[in-house]
Amino acid sequence: MLWQRYSAQLFRRFEFHVRTKRRSPITQLAGVRAITYSSLCKMTDQVKYLDTPDKSETDKKLYKTLLLGNGLHALIVSDPTPMPHDGFTTSESSSNKSSVSTSGSTTSRSDSSSSTSTNSESSEETDSEEGDEKLAACALLIDYGSFAEPTKYQGLAHFLEHMIFMGSEKYPKENIFDAHIKKCGGFTNANTDCEETLFYFEVAEKHLDSSLDYFTALMKAPLMKQEAMQRERSAVDSEFQQILQDDETRRDQLLASLATKGFPHGTFAWGNMKSLKENVDDAELHKILHEIRKEHYGANRMYVCLQARMPIDELEALVVSHFSGIPHNDVKAPDLSSFNYKDAFKAEFHEQVFFVKPVENETKLELTWVLPNVRQYYRSKPDQFLSYLLGYEGRGSLCSYLRRRLWALQLIAGIDENGFDMNSMYALFNICIYLTDEGFKNLDEVLAATFAYVKLFSNCGSMKEVYEEQQRIEETGFRFNAQRPAFDNVQELVLNSKYFPPKDILTGKELYYEYNEEHLKELISHLNEMKFNLMVTSRRKYEGVSAFDKTEEWFGTEYATIPMPEKWRKLWEDSKPLPELFLPEPNKFVTEDFTLHWHSMGKPEVPESPKLLIKTDTCELWFRQDDKFDLPEAHMAFYFISPLQRQSAKNDAMCSLYEEMVRFHVCEELYPAISAGLSYTISTIEKGLLLKVCGYNEKLHLIVEAIAEGMLHVAETLDENMLSAFVKNQRKTFFNTLIKPKALNRDVRLCVLERVRWLMIDKYKCLNGITLEEMREFAQEFPKQLYIQSLIQGNYTEESAHNVMNSLLSRLNCKQIRDRGHYLDDVTVKLPVGTSIIRCHALNEQDTNTVITNFYQIGPNTVRVESILDLLMMFVDEPLFDQLRTKEQLGYHVGATVRVNYGIAGYSIMVNSQETKTTSSHVEGRIEVFRAKMLQILRHLPEDEYEHTRDSLIKLKLVADMALSTEMNRNWDEIINEHYLFDRRRRQIEVLRTLQKNEIIDFVMGIDGNNMRKLSVQVIGHRPEGVPEPLCGTHDEDTANNASKSDDESESGNDDDEEEEVSSEEEKEVADEDDLFYALENKLNVVFLPVSFNDAFIITDICKFKDDQHVFPKQKTQPTKEEDELISAHIASIIRQV
Repeated sequence: MLWQRYSAQLFRRFEFHVRTKRRSPITQLAGVRAITYSSLCKMTDQVKYLDTPDKSETDKKLYKTLLLGNGLHALIVSDPTPMPHDGFTTSESSSNKSSVSTSGSTTSRSDSSSSTSTNSESSEETDSEEGDEKLAACALLIDYGSFAEPTKYQGLAHFLEHMIFMGSEKYPKENIFDAHIKKCGGFTNANTDCEETLFYFEVAEKHLDSSLDYFTALMKAPLMKQEAMQRERSAVDSEFQQILQDDETRRDQLLASLATKGFPHGTFAWGNMKSLKENVDDAELHKILHEIRKEHYGANRMYVCLQARMPIDELEALVVSHFSGIPHNDVKAPDLSSFNYKDAFKAEFHEQVFFVKPVENETKLELTWVLPNVRQYYRSKPDQFLSYLLGYEGRGSLCSYLRRRLWALQLIAGIDENGFDMNSMYALFNICIYLTDEGFKNLDEVLAATFAYVKLFSNCGSMKEVYEEQQRIEETGFRFNAQRPAFDNVQELVLNSKYFPPKDILTGKELYYEYNEEHLKELISHLNEMKFNLMVTSRRKYEGVSAFDKTEEWFGTEYATIPMPEKWRKLWEDSKPLPELFLPEPNKFVTEDFTLHWHSMGKPEVPESPKLLIKTDTCELWFRQDDKFDLPEAHMAFYFISPLQRQSAKNDAMCSLYEEMVRFHVCEELYPAISAGLSYTISTIEKGLLLKVCGYNEKLHLIVEAIAEGMLHVAETLDENMLSAFVKNQRKTFFNTLIKPKALNRDVRLCVLERVRWLMIDKYKCLNGITLEEMREFAQEFPKQLYIQSLIQGNYTEESAHNVMNSLLSRLNCKQIRDRGHYLDDVTVKLPVGTSIIRCHALNEQDTNTVITNFYQIGPNTVRVESILDLLMMFVDEPLFDQLRTKEQLGYHVGATVRVNYGIAGYSIMVNSQETKTTSSHVEGRIEVFRAKMLQILRHLPEDEYEHTRDSLIKLKLVADMALSTEMNRNWDEIINEHYLFDRRRRQIEVLRTLQKNEIIDFVMGIDGNNMRKLSVQVIGHRPEGVPEPLCGTHDEDTANNASKSDDESESGNDDDEEEEVSSEEEKEVADEDDLFYALENKLNVVFLPVSFNDAFIITDICKFKDDQHVFPKQKTQPTKEEDELISAHIASIIRQV
């Protein structure tokens, strides 16, 4: 299910692990080699060929669009481009078995991607390149979504998407497709939108044929047994509980409740137990599911996109052989054109003002217009052009006007691409202004400025010149668009296949084809009608609103409405131009020079690893010129390490404020750079500020220079009003993070493990005590003593890289850090042998979500250790999911992850459950029962399946970098962690090639014996008052030995009272923001709960716990002598072959 606003692309809600890698020579799939030319000719008799999509001059991929005989539309993407040599070599395991196991891939650290390995004793493919592997991907879009589901069964479309995975007639085992994909080193997911359902997967290319067989079997004849319904219904409900507290989703459902009766967008698309179980007969629901599937999952309603490195004819043969057998019918998608967009919402949508109480602490003003379906304007894109103008943040913009007065810090405008905001009936054009407290107090003035800016565009004459500048920028972006992973590409292109003619599938969303004054004026005229929804989201009540006296049915959102105030109608009618508001000026950041320096220098040989250009007491500069991607772009990263930040929680909070102030200082000046295709981010991390800059290289240095000036001079602009605004905004940021159980769980875990780290709650409490003098002093002192780590990579020369660093140093004029002390050392606490437990309640009393993370600390990391852990997690992932999520239904999110903290390795198992369904004690116990069976899983694993999974992991690690950003991020991780193993993947692969199953078993036995160091972090959700403690499943005998005693008495009574010094009723009475802060300061008190656990150490004071523990010496990941010898021997054998 996907409904999320302001996302860059459609279908981006789910977090998946992108493996952006480079391409290699075409390799044929084993299952496709048997297809002869004559059989292909017979199959193509069923095919009608459509127009070939237009593409960029730099796009080397081949495209073909087909219409199969059963009505299915197909887009085939083939990339025949050979890969540049990455300095690696691979071998393919002799094990090519296609048997299915339950082992699967897992996500390890953010810088590593799981992949399968091969035997060093390899077959005929020993001369293929290492680093040249690639994942194939497939996306199937079905022209059916929540708008077409029966009103009696709200959420049925989403439920159907879940049920499809529950086995097929050909492969009847539940989740067998998912198990197969994971065993082959891939990933699969699906989501439901308003008019579409999307299924997609990626997999190693050699397994594409078999994966398509499993996948299409689900589309041809899914089982969807009645006994599976309860489990998947529980999964749908658990998924709903995950987003129940999300304000953007709640906003969408509130608007859906305003839909005109009979219009399809009034549904509750997520589905939960209430909509799919209460007053629902299971036999009837089961029958309806199958009827809906047969009616709407016909091939004539399907679009598929398939991408791999195979020749395009072989890909066509795969598509025809697998997808032609999907049944079709004559049922067409519902015709939504009969629904007039002008009548889509009830009159109260625009006649009433909505005041909404948020879950998070934020204040927003939103204006939402209902426009006609804008996809009809895709060639001129007036909606996107108006989004650019209204969302502009440079000089003359509404955002700049509000920021200068400290009334707002952020503004977003446009039409979100999710199915609720943009569909075949209407489009919701939204202006969202994130207000400060002063902005809320001056709401009339904010509205007056907003009205003036909206009306500016109807009175400013022709905007063709501004349009044409944007047109050129978009053309340049399309021309030099970086390659995307196939997994991302197929998801976007399959959607484009539905909405654009075949010729425009690649260009339809990207290019401004033509300026059309008529289309632009039509949309401007809509925006100039006072027929918009006005919504104010804030915990504070506006004048005339005494209480949030209404409640939305499904999410329980509290809100109030009043008739549109006459004074606001008058502001609109009498709106006059403001001299400070005007159209964007010509953009000085637009790139003109696209010279590729590596080409102009004669294509010299470039080392694979970055080169250290500068190493002084104040900085280190690493550099690598791009010789692979042939794009006029560069990436830069600068880590400004300061001795100030870690000295106290207050200093850490001031560093976050300093970051926000620097960003605020430069935002108006640098916004045109963002419009021109450049980008930058500034963030606070462990020891200072991290600046990342990327984009076309010609003018990239101007961003670095502007930010350096901001770092130096922001203290001069600081006054009481600015400090107050930023302190309140930072409080909201901390608050909104702390109330999320997953974020709180992570914060507590890292605070326990890192010797010097402050809890976010402690930083939150320090904010109000920061004075203007203290903040000015911090801002002045921060740039004076620094150590700067930096990497510049891409279309640059050594000389230009030197120039960037020299310019930065000359501006900052920073000195060497005089006293490094222990504040700059990255050191990890050595957990005591046994189990340590830390527990607290979730800080949002309305949130039922419980997050349990059991972390198992191993010790100093080596290439061998992390390789074993990566492979172990791959074996564990699918059985873990199958047992804890599918069978026991403990929670929707279940996962095992490799973690490396400052060079100390470990792994964790996480379950996100709900306290209304099971207790935290039960979940923790079931995790331990599963972990105790990990050895059993390994021991019973057949040798061929072990080799198959290991080979899959190696293949994933062989997947080459497709984009410069991926290569840059990998190298930067090595630099910032001071490991400098730029060939880490190669070293891991060489370890994996010879890694035997018994070695992993010995490793697990070693850490689970007398040396197990476990930290269980438990953030416990809240059961609503009157809801009884859930009855947990019956434990087996293992549970009694591993799980805790029932301890829910410790989660109630005095502990709740201790946390809630201010009651909910008292909080509702608080009107003044400062009073509210003090109330929340008391309430947001992380109380670590004492509890009785068998033989466990209970942490109730983190500082005291850390003081009593030893620490690991500072670690740098280095290969062992044996690993180096192994790698050297393999390289020597390669040289002999050459």
